[in-house]
Amino acid sequence: MQDELDAAVLRERAGAPEDFEVGDAPEKGPGRLLCPRSLTGGLRPRHIEVRDEWILDAGSSPVVEWWFSKLDKGFLHPGRLYWVPGDPDPGADDATSSRELASFANRLFTWMRSYTVRFEAEWGPERVGPLTAERLQDGDIALRRNPPGSSI
Repeated sequence: MQDELDAAVLRERAGAPEDFEVGDAPEKGPGRLLCPRSLTGGLRPRHIEVRDEWILDAGSSPVVEWWFSKLDKGFLHPGRLYWVPGDPDPGADDATSSRELASFANRLFTWMRSYTVRFEAEWGPERVGPLTAERLQDGDIALRRNPPGSSI
């Protein structure tokens, strides 16, 4: 995916502003941020002084949040892809970045749809990876619509 979309895969939190990019080694965590390589210079990490860490978020940086699905006690809880399209002044430099991020998000969603399969849940269709679809079909796991810890 990184090469196909020319994307940087980033962690949400880092010890220094230059340490957001995820390397080849697998990491734990609830998700990642995806950014077109051409926009990594526009990342705007914020320093959280109390914790002495830096954070990135979709509200202030040109990123798409990718929160992973979570398997808990045989239930697969949903993940999500999320981005903030922004509404910059059409004459500002941010307008080009906003259009580029929108184009990247559309390519990412198209790539994701090509990789995943449609699975019919009781509330409507969901998209899951091919191996997950097999496990759902076999009854090894079940989909749960609401996130872990919610009361719904």
